[in-house]
Amino acid sequence: MTLKEIKGTFFLVFFAVTTAFFYNHFSPAGIALFGQWQTSSGVVNAISKADSPDVSIEINNPETIWQIIQKKERMILDVRPLEFYEEGHLPGALSFPLIEFDNVIGRLLEMTDQHSPLLIYCSGFECMDSHNFATNLKDMGFADVRVYPGGFRQWQEMGYNIEKNEK
Repeated sequence: MTLKEIKGTFFLVFFAVTTAFFYNHFSPAGIALFGQWQTSSGVVNAISKADSPDVSIEINNPETIWQIIQKKERMILDVRPLEFYEEGHLPGALSFPLIEFDNVIGRLLEMTDQHSPLLIYCSGFECMDSHNFATNLKDMGFADVRVYPGGFRQWQEMGYNIEKNEK
C-alpha cells in the first residue's frame, strides 16, 4: 500500500466518522452520547435523545430511599412484572407492573390522589420502566412523582432488607 493510498483511506474514514457524529448530533432520533450512561454500572443501553429520562425526578441515594421507607413518606410502586415482585421487592412496595398500566391505574387512583407523593422503581439503571411509569402519571396530572433509578438490583446489592411474597 502506498503512502497516497494510506492518506486516502485515513481521509475517507475520518470523513465518514465526522459525518456520522454530525448527523447523530442534529438528528432528533440520534443516540444521546453524553449524560445518559451509568459509568458506575458499566455502559448500559443507549437511548434516543428524544426518550431521555427526566433525571430531575430521580433519587439516587439508597440511604435516602431507606429513610423514605422508614418514615413512610411516599407510596412505593414496583413496576416490574408481578413474578419479579413476588420474588422480592423493597419493603412496603406495591406491585403496579408497567406492562399492565391500563389495568392497574384504576387501582392506584382508588388508593391515592394526584397530590400524593409516589416513589417508583424497577430492576435497575438499565431499566426505563420506572421512568416510563412516572411519565405516564405526570401526564395524568400526578404532581409528586419520584424515581429510584438504582432499583431493586442496587437495593439488593447494597444489602438492604427485601420483602418476599410467600405463595
